[in-house]
Amino acid sequence: MEEWGGKSYFKLEFVSNPKTLVKNWKEKGGKVVHLTMYGLNLTEKVSELAQINVPLLVIVGSEKVEGWYYYNADYNIAVSNQPHSEVSALAIFLDRIYKGEELNISFSDARLLIIPKERGKEVVRRE
Repeated sequence: MEEWGGKSYFKLEFVSNPKTLVKNWKEKGGKVVHLTMYGLNLTEKVSELAQINVPLLVIVGSEKVEGWYYYNADYNIAVSNQPHSEVSALAIFLDRIYKGEELNISFSDARLLIIPKERGKEVVRRE
């Protein structure tokens, strides 16, 4: 993440006890969004979700998610009620929340900057 910047926008980590993470997150005032194909459709809730002004913890469900997460999430949201990949669910969720503007975000703390090109690669390293 340090290479790409955006520390204030998002954080990704692996935790040994995700239930404790969820409990602590909520105790600190954050909201928990669980992406699952069994939840309410994203298109019905996206306006409400986009108005949340506290940090969001997004849980991406997979096979055999414990019922505990369904009951402890503030929102159970479905990108589609059909099977789909977890990565695509997260990408679509973020795209809808950011209204497509995430494609225009440039992080000032990024160490690597990609220069768009039709062919080839150009990466600028900033220190």
